[in-house]
Amino acid sequence: MPASASLPNLLIVDDEESLRDLLVSASQSRGWRPVTASSGDEACRLINSDIMAVVLDHLLPDGDGIQMLELLRRICPDVPVIMLTGLNDAETAVRALRAGADDYLTKPFELERLFGVIQEACRSRRQSSSAEVIRDGGIALRSDEVFENARSPSMHGLYKQMKKAAQLDVTLLLTGESGTGKTFIAREIHRLSQRAAAPFIPVSCPALPRELLESELFGHERGAFTGATALREGRFEQASMGTIFLDEIGDLPNALQPKLLTVLQDQEFFRVGGNRMLRTNARIIAATNIDLRARVSEGRFREDLYYRLDVLQLRLPPLRERLEDLPDLIRSILDRIARKRGKESWTITAAAVQLLKCQPWPGNIRQLENVLERATAFTDTAELDERDILPLCESRSGTPTAPTTAVRSLGEVAREAFADAYQRCGNNKARTARELGVAERTVYNLLARYAVK
Repeated sequence: MPASASLPNLLIVDDEESLRDLLVSASQSRGWRPVTASSGDEACRLINSDIMAVVLDHLLPDGDGIQMLELLRRICPDVPVIMLTGLNDAETAVRALRAGADDYLTKPFELERLFGVIQEACRSRRQSSSAEVIRDGGIALRSDEVFENARSPSMHGLYKQMKKAAQLDVTLLLTGESGTGKTFIAREIHRLSQRAAAPFIPVSCPALPRELLESELFGHERGAFTGATALREGRFEQASMGTIFLDEIGDLPNALQPKLLTVLQDQEFFRVGGNRMLRTNARIIAATNIDLRARVSEGRFREDLYYRLDVLQLRLPPLRERLEDLPDLIRSILDRIARKRGKESWTITAAAVQLLKCQPWPGNIRQLENVLERATAFTDTAELDERDILPLCESRSGTPTAPTTAVRSLGEVAREAFADAYQRCGNNKARTARELGVAERTVYNLLARYAVK
């Protein structure tokens, strides 16, 4: 095992011991190797090239966290930093982002939200504008690796559409449920386009309050509001010759929709507090996991803006519609987790794969990644089986399966998984044995045990 595989890769800086303990436990369960600091001075001693991300509190006993952020930036300029603050105001957020924070969260926050932000910051930091790869937690992924081995017709069709869309320099709308990979597709379309050498700039529309989102998109002039002590370029300026990705566009505040419409129509905008018209040549890729037509009907989204965004649309299929890709996805994710942790990859039993196939996957690939991250974090063996997977799965109703009923539920789920496989193979015992990776005699035994006909 490489020496760096055992070294800390996440620095948590907070003077509140209970929060530090909570974040340590939560990060370890997600495959991180955390180290903590209760002050800025201690954080400066711990930061090094092995640290992949920093979670930094706004208020520290030895100074302002934003001042500490500026110091950390000088020591490790490329490490993603997520600022935590108890102050829910735009001024603090602007100061944090201007000082170099990749994102910020207001306490109290959801753990899933925090680690989602950390992962996205890591991806963004590792995304080179001229790169030939996409970085995901430090592991390189290419679109041909993702799609080439896909078995489902929907993914083959999506790949062809994606390559064509990359060459058409028009506004693009990506639709699909949460966790289907819309950010990944947006990055790949940019990489395959003629704009690949220019920046790819992602913006999460629901992640910021309205006042800050307007400044984030369009920039602001010095003195435009309290805390705006210097001119700041917005994302449309930064992406002027590249691509701007507007994630969850359906959550764009009503007050900002006319301004975005102007950019789409005329490629013109004003900074917040500014009176000079600016122009951008950025290509816009927007994404949503909601029905924008329904939002239009409800009066919550402008109809003219919807039609400006919906020039070209790609729909990403949910995981439940492409379960034939699940075995390859599982192997790919397990390999990536292993490389990220500097370990040998895990294998997984056919029965465990079948159990995963029986899940509804409302969170799609992101949920699958989380399940495998947790399963590998707690297993002591090199092979995952049903006992590792079952407590982390959800029932068909979406209710998490209680670990206390795992022994009873395991038999029920195993029977259902086997019956589904047998039916899918046309009640052919030899085909069922090949799909499950077991001897044909085992299929006969299971037919008798589960009374499957």
